[in-house]
Amino acid sequence: MRKWIAGLLAVCCWVFAGCSGKNSVPFGILPVEKMSPILWDIIEADQYAAIVVKDSTHVDRRLERLRLYEQVFRSHGITREKFQKSYNYYREHPEVNQVLYDSMTAQGNRYRNEAYAHPAARPAITPATPAPVTPVSPPTATSPTATPMFRAPGGRPAGIPII
Repeated sequence: MRKWIAGLLAVCCWVFAGCSGKNSVPFGILPVEKMSPILWDIIEADQYAAIVVKDSTHVDRRLERLRLYEQVFRSHGITREKFQKSYNYYREHPEVNQVLYDSMTAQGNRYRNEAYAHPAARPAITPATPAPVTPVSPPTATSPTATPMFRAPGGRPAGIPII
C-alpha cells in the first residue's frame, strides 16, 4: 500500500512539474508582464540620456542615466535590487528572455502602427507654393539694353520689391 501511495505521489509531482509553464518565472522574479514595461522605460531613459548628454557639456552621462533609472524604478514601485535580480534571471534563461523581448517587440510595433494610423496627430508640413510667374513679351530691337522681364501677379516686375 505504501509503494502504491509513493508511486501515485511521484506521478502527481511529475505531472505538476510537466504542467508548469516553461516560460514561468520563480517567486521573487518579476513576471514578463511587469518586466516588459520596466525594461521599455529603461531603454527610453538610455536614449534620452544619450540625447541630453550630446547636447550638453555640463551633464555627466553616467549620472544622468542612473538618475533616470531611479525615476523608472520609483514609477514602477520596485527597487534596483529586484530589477537587477530579475534582469539577471532573464539573461540566464534564454527561452524566457525570448518571450520578454518578443512582447517588447510587439509593443513597439503597436506604438508604431498607432502613430502611422493617426496622421492627423502629426503636424503636416507642406511647402509653400510659389506664385505663378507670367512672361512678358520679348524686348524690341529698339532697346539695346533691354532684357527679358517677367511679371509677377499684380503687374509688377518679378524681383523688384514693393516699397
